[in-house]
Amino acid sequence: MGDDAWIFDDAIACNDAYVDKGSSLFGESVACGNAYVSQNSALSAHARAEDDAYIRGSNLCGHARVSDCGMVLNSPDTGRAPILSGTSAVYGRVCGDVHLTDTALIISGEEICNDSLDTLVMDGKGRSVIRDPSRDELAPQEPEPQQKGHKERGQSR
Repeated sequence: MGDDAWIFDDAIACNDAYVDKGSSLFGESVACGNAYVSQNSALSAHARAEDDAYIRGSNLCGHARVSDCGMVLNSPDTGRAPILSGTSAVYGRVCGDVHLTDTALIISGEEICNDSLDTLVMDGKGRSVIRDPSRDELAPQEPEPQQKGHKERGQSR
């Protein structure tokens, strides 16, 4: 466990699991095996990171779990991070503003990345989008500044 990580309540980090960079475990959450929980991630309730899972800047709650070589990553472009809840499970890769709820399952080799302004929601029965309110605001577009033409010596108009 890194110096700036926290483990509260009955949470456990065991085996060769590593928790660092402002990450926290709460409730009865577990990081085990070779799991790596980093960059302000939070596991709460009965959430679990196991095997060779990599959790970066994300939140897991309920009975959500990341197993095998699963990855749950915040987006390096937008900074937005996945949220897993219910009994959702990730064996593949999830990145960006994605909410997995209920029985959502990402299988090994599957990749769900969302770098848009909207939130992608998957619940095990279907997929939906929560539009960012800013996308429905109409505003005049700022005109691009006009560049002055380059004049060459000796030429006139």
